[in-house]
Amino acid sequence: MDIQPIEPENVVQLVQAIFDNMLQMPCEPSADATAAQQDPEADRLVGCVQIQGDWTGAVEINTPLELGRKAAGAMLMMPESDVSMEDVQDTIAELSNMVGGSIKAILPGQSSLSLPSVASGSGLDFKLANVVHTQDIALHSNGTDFTVSICHLDSNS
Repeated sequence: MDIQPIEPENVVQLVQAIFDNMLQMPCEPSADATAAQQDPEADRLVGCVQIQGDWTGAVEINTPLELGRKAAGAMLMMPESDVSMEDVQDTIAELSNMVGGSIKAILPGQSSLSLPSVASGSGLDFKLANVVHTQDIALHSNGTDFTVSICHLDSNS
């Protein structure tokens, strides 16, 4: 099976629909895939779900903490200043689950989705074993850049 499961434009449309429907936050493609990761020492969040089946890989959302706080406030319908770090992590986990599930739904063949995982912190270096990044889709919402990455199982592992 093709290691690039879907076209980047389709990923953008899926993420835009989730941000519009769940968060009422605009989301647009960004011209720079590295913009969301410019400051490696800034507080970040990486949400991840794995897909196993006829296509095996993972979907990651990599975002600055600032956007995580905005998303949590929107999802929980409360001021950003009132959301806890646990709220932010839960929100990124849920967004990862929704984006990963949407991607899984349009993949050919049968597959299953793992529970979401979230890593957070500064100087974050997130790496899944035995996968390679296939696509990095750069997006922009509420003044903040972030990426959705699709990884596939490394056939040499």
